[in-house]
Amino acid sequence: MTVQTSFPEEPSVREDAEVEAPAADSIRRMQELIRGMAVTQMIAAACEVGLPDAVAGDGTSLTSLSERLKVDADVLTRLARALSSHGIFEVEADGGIRHNEASRLLRTTTAGPSLHWAARFWAMPGIWRSWGALGHCVVTGEEAFSHVNDQDFFSYMNGSPEEEALYQRYMASGYPGRYAAIADVLTVAPGERVIDVGGGTGSLARAILERNPDAHAVVYDQASVISAGPGASGNDRLSTQEGSFFDEVPPGGDVYVLSWILHDWPDEKAESILRNCRKAMDAGARLVVVDRVLQEAPQECDPLDLVLDLQMLVLHGGRERTLDDFERLLKAAGFSAPQVLSARPEFSVIQARAV
Repeated sequence: MTVQTSFPEEPSVREDAEVEAPAADSIRRMQELIRGMAVTQMIAAACEVGLPDAVAGDGTSLTSLSERLKVDADVLTRLARALSSHGIFEVEADGGIRHNEASRLLRTTTAGPSLHWAARFWAMPGIWRSWGALGHCVVTGEEAFSHVNDQDFFSYMNGSPEEEALYQRYMASGYPGRYAAIADVLTVAPGERVIDVGGGTGSLARAILERNPDAHAVVYDQASVISAGPGASGNDRLSTQEGSFFDEVPPGGDVYVLSWILHDWPDEKAESILRNCRKAMDAGARLVVVDRVLQEAPQECDPLDLVLDLQMLVLHGGRERTLDDFERLLKAAGFSAPQVLSARPEFSVIQARAV
C-alpha cells in the first residue's frame, strides 16, 4: 500500500525581495532548539543510571564510575562529554568528571532544589509519546495523552507503578517550599475548617495547620491517593475523606483550597469542579486557587509558563490561565471576582468568595 505524504506548498519567492541571509548564530540557535529532544533524553539517561549522585565532590574517573554503576564505559564517557558541551558537568580529556553548578541540580541528595525527578518525568515513556503527538492536539484541539496511550493520564499512572512513582517524586520536588509559601499567605481564623480539594497526601493541609493551631482540615481526594499518603494519624485536627470532585465536595468548610487542580482540566470540567465546590459552600465562604497566572501578552510571560500551558494540553486537555480567565470561570460558578493574595514566578494564590 502506498502512503501519500503531503507537504506544505513551497512559498513563492520574489526575485526583487530584499531578504537578508540569516545570521550564523540564528541558525545555530534554531538547530539547538530542534535537537532539544536529544538533550532531554541525555539528561534523563544520566539521572536514570545514577551519574549525578555518583560523581564525587573532587572529581571522579568515568571508567571507575562505569564499573560502579554497571554501565558501558565508552557510552557513559560519550554521554558525559555531550552533556559537558551543554554546560552540564565538567569533563576532562583524560576521562575525569566533576560537578559544576548545573550538574549539581541533578543530584537527588542536593541540599537545595533538585531537578533530578523533573528530568526523569519529562522523559518518561508515557510523557514522551504524548509530546510526540502534539500535532494531534493542533489539528483536533484534543489532548494527546489518551490518543497515544489509550487511556487518560491518571488511569495510566494508576496502572504504571514505576512511572507513577516518578510522577509523585516530581510533584513532591517541583517547587521546594511551596506548601509553606501558600500557607503563609492564608488567613485562617480559630476554629475554621479548611477543605483541601484534591489535596493528595496532605502536605499543604499540614502546612496550614502548623501555622494555624486552632484550625481543622480535611484532605479530600480519590481513595488510591489517600491510601498512598500518611493519612491523618497523629493529628486530631486533620482528617481525610475519599471521593471525586467531579461528583461532590464535602460541605461545611470555611476555606476551600484547589491547589494545582484547575490547570489540569479544560474550561467545562474546571467549571464543574468549581460548581461542586460552590454547592458545598455557604455564602461568604472562601475559595483559594493555587495555579500559574499567565500574562495576556506572550512577551510578558516566562517561556516556561507557556511550555507548561502546552504540557497541560498534551497530558490532560487542560490549560494555564490568565487572571481574566479565572474571573470568568469563577463568576460562572457563583463566586466573586478573584483577589490575588500572592504572585510568584512559579505560582499565584488567588481568593474568591461564594456569593
